[in-house]
Amino acid sequence: MEGKRPGQYMISEILEQPEAIRRTINEAESEAVEAAHQLKGRFVYATGSGSSYHASLVLGRTLMRISGSRVISIQASELPDWLPGDLSDSALVAFSQSGESKDVLTAVRRFREMNPEAPVVGITNTPSSTLAKLSNRVILTRAGEERAVAATKSYTTQLVASFLLSISLASLHGKEVSHLAAELEHLPEKVRLSVDLSRAPARDLAPKIAERSVGFILGKGPNYPTALEAALKLRETCNLHYVGYAAREFLHGPIQLVDRGTPVIFLNWKEVKEVVQKVSSFGGEPLLVGEGGDFPLPSTEYEFSPVLMVIPMQLLSYEVSILRGLDPDKPEKLSKVVRE
Repeated sequence: MEGKRPGQYMISEILEQPEAIRRTINEAESEAVEAAHQLKGRFVYATGSGSSYHASLVLGRTLMRISGSRVISIQASELPDWLPGDLSDSALVAFSQSGESKDVLTAVRRFREMNPEAPVVGITNTPSSTLAKLSNRVILTRAGEERAVAATKSYTTQLVASFLLSISLASLHGKEVSHLAAELEHLPEKVRLSVDLSRAPARDLAPKIAERSVGFILGKGPNYPTALEAALKLRETCNLHYVGYAAREFLHGPIQLVDRGTPVIFLNWKEVKEVVQKVSSFGGEPLLVGEGGDFPLPSTEYEFSPVLMVIPMQLLSYEVSILRGLDPDKPEKLSKVVRE
């Protein structure tokens, strides 16, 4: 595109998320119900690569916590080597924005070879993709075209598809989930508010992040995957070595790398105040995401919080990338689809 500004696609796609999420909630519910019937009573493997793997981790948690299912999430590149010999009473949920990721397709085909009768559910943004054709049921995210390499709206709509699937399966299991379905309807407006609340803090805090080449992002529960996703965004778009950890696991070794001024971003920080204090005692610079923190956010159901928690991290990655003179739309060593 002639005259394209650096980051033009990424910021546009961040701002499109409320509507993309609204479309997914309104249009994908019946697909989620059909997919839930495929999973009922089965052990579920969830897989993806990059951001899609992080979405599979969120799905794994919500299927366990909301529907009471047995689930494990494994990276697509590793799944073929982890599958047991007996896949009876199993199912696979595979995430891929494009539906053409080589590692995801290889994992799906290996799963099918080992048990041709086991159902595969694809969660993708691309209805005509290879993943869609290989799947028994498909949940389409309604993100629209995503042109920036770094996933933003495709990621949050994958999370919403995961919530729809978990609520649908919980209903099949006879669980009362009407309160979750009602709260899901409020997510688009809460995402819009999260964007509004986060834009100024992201601009203000970007210089603190841009000047340090190493930092950490810590989360807990449903936001452990968010910490992984947020760190990936900073690596992809800013060329900074940020690593995500489960908050208390950070105390089991990685905290050794904290020195004076090291940025450590805490998601839903009130859950892990003792870790915040520990980081501060070693001279680290905590940045707090959530109520009363540097990035205040609206409240939602706990299991849905990853959709809101990732918004300030997307905006921070965009602002830091621009500040460092980069184009977050097209990191030089990355492509939108990994085919090789």
